[in-house]
Amino acid sequence: MYTPEAFKIDDEAMIHTFIKANSFATLIATIDNRLEVTHLPIDRLQDGRYYGHLSRDNPLSTIKRGAEVCVVFTGPHAYISPNMYASEFNVPTWNYSAVHCYGRVEYMEDEVEVWERFHGVVGRYEGEEGWQLPDEEKFQALSEYIRFFEFKIDTIEAKFKFNQNKSDEDIQSVIGSLRDVGNAKAADFMEQVTGKRHLRE
Repeated sequence: MYTPEAFKIDDEAMIHTFIKANSFATLIATIDNRLEVTHLPIDRLQDGRYYGHLSRDNPLSTIKRGAEVCVVFTGPHAYISPNMYASEFNVPTWNYSAVHCYGRVEYMEDEVEVWERFHGVVGRYEGEEGWQLPDEEKFQALSEYIRFFEFKIDTIEAKFKFNQNKSDEDIQSVIGSLRDVGNAKAADFMEQVTGKRHLRE
């Protein structure tokens, strides 16, 4: 990923927090000399490792052991107009956040382990008060149609492009403009990345 130094993120804690908050990912791999792409949640569960699952009908459920894959996580983004800056000479651009993880997929075949991961994923999104996965045969039979895997990360590239190469005045002006157009999510994230708090009236 092309990443100028101003936008490069090396803080591992920040990166893993970002992945947790934006877990719906894009998985890319080569199957039979053809690029295959799919979209799925990949979650860091309580043991600190990353897991996902695919339909057995998905071509990506046949990734060979040891083959490199890329998983892309994306977060807040926004179009930035030259009108958003305090300074005069600027061009349109796009602010965005992305993390590319390169690694390997290892499919789990043990039924007990698969069932535990199934519970872990449901619990992550439902919470303690949400729907609970029943320990019933008809639900356990679902594991015949999906393949759970552990995603083992070898390399991470993180890019948060939010005008870090601009002046403080420009940064604060863009943050305020993003709020004015209703993109509070991008404004909040920009504040976090740049450390600049927009002065609200």
